[in-house]
Amino acid sequence: MYLQIAVIRQMHSTASLLLLFILVPSISSRKSTNPVELLNTCVKGIKHKSFPTPEDKLHNQCFLWQDRSCCTTNTTLDIKINGGLYNFNWNHCGKALQPECARHFVQDLCFYECSPNLGPWLVDVNMKIRSEKAVHVPLCRSECDHWWEDCKEELTCLDNWGKGFNWTTGTNTCPTGKHCHRFQEVFHDAKSFCEQVWDYSWVVVPDDELCMKLWFTPSEGNPNEVVARAKIADMINNSSCPALHTRLVQVLLLLCMWLLWQH
Repeated sequence: MYLQIAVIRQMHSTASLLLLFILVPSISSRKSTNPVELLNTCVKGIKHKSFPTPEDKLHNQCFLWQDRSCCTTNTTLDIKINGGLYNFNWNHCGKALQPECARHFVQDLCFYECSPNLGPWLVDVNMKIRSEKAVHVPLCRSECDHWWEDCKEELTCLDNWGKGFNWTTGTNTCPTGKHCHRFQEVFHDAKSFCEQVWDYSWVVVPDDELCMKLWFTPSEGNPNEVVARAKIADMINNSSCPALHTRLVQVLLLLCMWLLWQH
């Protein structure tokens, strides 16, 4: 009996070590779908915090993220004073955006600078202002439609503002040979505009799907938390679990071999 107990204890110890062996690699890095990290992630950019924290006062429309923010008060003050960041000129065709349109671009910028919910969509890039960018983040169709309706009469010379501009003057200007046209002529429709304007950071989806909101009521909580959690769960189901199942099978085989060796 004592021998059986000793064998059982040894089996338990061996199994614990093997399980530790298979589980630790699956949570060892940010790219491994670690839920805690991905839900508290800031873009690796020159103005972003290392991780989200509360802010006493975020200026302008950025106040929505005051409770848990990746941006600083000074960053939002720059947005308020200069109407933007990084010397990017929304008025590159020489005509200022109408206030109704400009507020959407400010809100989009606040989301990029302040939101802690972009972790599951971040990919590495090599840029002066950041080393990560978000790709194919789901944007609610209604958000996109309102943005488009308020901006479709504005002017631009490019259908992708993430690349192609001439920066030799220190700010973005239209490249040689590119002429200014109304958004309606350049992008054609709301979906194309929202997805193309920032180099496919957004992907437009129906409102009845889980999707990001640029506008929300802070007192009711940040609805984008649910979207990020669902994306992480999907990543785990599609990536981590199959790998984990394979490792569990390997462990069982090793345990069987160990038991045979004991006998």
